[in-house]
Formats: sequence, C-alpha cells, structure tokens
Amino acid sequence: MRFLLPLLLLLAACGDQFTDPADFDGQPRCGAESYFYLLGKRASALDKLDLPKSSRVLRPDDVITMDFSPDRLTIDIDRSGLISSVTCR
Repeated sequence: MRFLLPLLLLLAACGDQFTDPADFDGQPRCGAESYFYLLGKRASALDKLDLPKSSRVLRPDDVITMDFSPDRLTIDIDRSGLISSVTCR
C-alpha cells in the first residue's frame, strides 16, 4: 500500500502533452511542401539535409508513437530504401 501513492504520482507525471487532432485546423504547419522534391529519392539524400529538430524519419518496422503533431515533419522510407511520403504528423 505504501508504494501505491508514489506509483500514482509517477504515472501522473507521465501524462501526454499531445496536440488533439480535433484542434487541428487542417493546414499543415511543418513545411513538408519544401521537401516534396525528395519523394522517390534514396533515403541517403537525407544525409545532406539539415532537417528541423522536431522531424522524424521512419523506416519499415520502426516503432513509433501514435501522437499527432501537425508541426512535425515526418518522412517515410519504404522497404526499397526510397522516400515514400513527406507529411506533417
């Protein structure tokens, strides 16, 4: 019983601070359109870029969080090593 309160406090501290998709106004804000030219190129093309700090590059079988962030640039790499999508999420 004496461990219950610290455990509850720990769990409360782990609360999320995600953007609620219901609050999203529909306008992408991460600048993905500036990176559309990368679609279909090899993932190694990303090595030469200075991507925004909050961006993420996702490869097949990567474990990712399912939080929605319209300000985060997300670049997906397919199994053949090509950039398959550039989105704000």
